[in-house]
Amino acid sequence: MDGESEASPLGQVGYAITGSGGGGAGGQYVFADLAELTAIITEAEAILDEIRLDWQDLRQARQLVRPPAQDVMSTAEARITAQSLDEAVRHNIAMADYMAAELAKLRACRDAYVSSGEESAARLRKVDGD
Repeated sequence: MDGESEASPLGQVGYAITGSGGGGAGGQYVFADLAELTAIITEAEAILDEIRLDWQDLRQARQLVRPPAQDVMSTAEARITAQSLDEAVRHNIAMADYMAAELAKLRACRDAYVSSGEESAARLRKVDGD
């Protein structure tokens, strides 16, 4: 995957998270453009919001599961459906945790980028002022 493919489930966010766009060692990211990084963060935030909305839907669906009748098959089917939805909720929570951690890394990268740029500009001003 080239990372820029729209077929990627995460689009540009997947590109940044996998590091295939120039990520460094130790899970750090390298970006040449602050605007691109900000756009990726915005997209990741939107994905996290969608994951959290899905959690609400899954929880509501789980609460609605009831057997249509009191026979063995209906009760078993409702139990299995509830278990499946419980697993979907656990998976959703894991995805939200993962995306939140990736967002924290991306934000730290952006903060470091901004800080580095400000330090470089200050050094240049000092040189120009001498």
